[in-house]
Order: sequence, then C-alpha cells, then structure tokens
Amino acid sequence: MKAPPVVHGSFTLERTYKASPARVFAAWSDVETKAQWFIGPPERWRLVKRELDFRVGGTELLHGQFEGRHASVFTARYHSIIPNERLVYVYDMHVGDKHLSVSLATVELHATKTGGTRMVFTEQATFLDGADGTRSREGGTAEHFDRLGRVLEESRDIVSSRLFDTSRDRLYRAFSKAEQLSRWWGPKGSTNTFEVFDLRPGGQWRFVMQGPDGARYAMHKEFTQVIPLERVVFRHLQESHHFEMRLDFADEGPKTRLTWRMRFESKEELEKVRGFIEEANEQNFDRLAELLATP
Repeated sequence: MKAPPVVHGSFTLERTYKASPARVFAAWSDVETKAQWFIGPPERWRLVKRELDFRVGGTELLHGQFEGRHASVFTARYHSIIPNERLVYVYDMHVGDKHLSVSLATVELHATKTGGTRMVFTEQATFLDGADGTRSREGGTAEHFDRLGRVLEESRDIVSSRLFDTSRDRLYRAFSKAEQLSRWWGPKGSTNTFEVFDLRPGGQWRFVMQGPDGARYAMHKEFTQVIPLERVVFRHLQESHHFEMRLDFADEGPKTRLTWRMRFESKEELEKVRGFIEEANEQNFDRLAELLATP
C-alpha cells in the first residue's frame, strides 16, 4: 500500500501581552501555569496525562481524550532554551492511531517599551496523512495563545525559577539549614537575624531583615507543608500583604531546578508589589548561587 504524500506547511503568529518576558517564559516553563492554557477544547476534551521536563534534551507529553472519540497525543523534545528570550522544540502529533505530523516550533520573546512582551511563534510542519493541515493547526495554536493571554491577565501568582548546577540535596540544605538560609535570603544587600526557624508543618519562621539602607523589617511566616528534598510551603503573614509561597526542588539531569510560586489573595494586592518582588526573587537566586559556589 502506497503511503500518502507528505505535505509541508508553515505559519507565524504574533501576540503582545501586558506581561514581562520573564512572566511569559514562566507560562511556558512552569507545568502548572502551562496546564491552564495548553489544553484541548475544554468543552469536549479531557486530560489523560501531562508531563514536562523543561530543559535542553527534555521532553513534554500532553495526552488527551476527545469525548466519545479519539485520543490526541503531543510529544515534544526541547532543543534550545534561552530563559526569557527563546525556546525551540520539535514535536509529534498523534490523533487516534494516526501519526499526523512532525513540527519544528520556535518561540521568541521580545520586551516592549511599555514593559510587556511581543511573542513570535513560528511553526514549520510536515503533515504525514496527505492533507494540508496548516490552517487547522494555525487556528488551534491561536486559541492556545488567546487562553495564554487570559491566564497572564487573571493570574494571582508570581512564578520565579532557576536551574542550579548542584544536587537536589545540596540545594535543599541551603534552605533547610538556618545558618545557610540566613546568608542568602532576601534581596541584594540585605541581612537577616533569625529568631525562630522551625521547619515543619505548623512551625514558625520569624526573623528581622535589614535592608541596604539600614531599615529593619520584622518577618513572620508559618510552614504548612514540608516534604524534605521536594517541597516547602509557607504562609507569609505580614500586615501589609499576605501570600502563600511554595518552593519546589526538581532534578534536571545532574542539576536542580528551584521554582518559587507566590500566590496572593487578590490580583490587586499582587500588582502593588509585583515589580519589586520579581526583581527581588532574581536577586535571591543570585545570592543563593553565590552561596552554592563557596566550598
């Protein structure tokens, strides 16, 4: 039986979001955020399985089921990742028992003058069933990016992530040992005096942080979940603002990714502090990297 002819197609989509490149990149790289927008049609599709190993050489799986019909399976491998700037991946699409297509996809993120992001997505597809599926693929992808825009607009979360060249055990100890944590916690130039650090569910964390200008800030947090080497969750109990913060530690080959998710009580409360906190989190990661580099 003769195989159907191969059909090539390509398209480019652009979107401008009122979110920084770091936020848009996090929406691609954080599995929980991506699960809010990278889905099938919600009214007739259900999730079977989702996996994301976001690193060069890492893979992604999205397996779904259309009601009363066929399954859809998206499998990808990442070939280039430049945080906050670009990612390139190759993916296969299976629908039912048919290998529908193989595609090369490129995502480029460009900062705008107003603090937003112009995202440019280019796909070069090879359709294996003899039909030109370019228009359908472009339409489905556009729906994904419309959902992405709504997620960015409505989110109450700040997600910060960095890959550290160290083991998960070493990275977790940098947080779980008070004498190490006090050396890097907080933005650049700050120092800490710990009063209580009781790392267990219900345990308290109280300390005084002194900023580079000499101002002192009393901090109070309460741990709600502790899974050693995997996850720590605490509530931030300042009078000025409340949020829940989750720290996830995950292996990526010989390295370890640390992801912080801060969820505020309202979008309005988040927007009051977003600019400061996003920059402060990156400074935290810089200080942590310096600590990990010391013998």
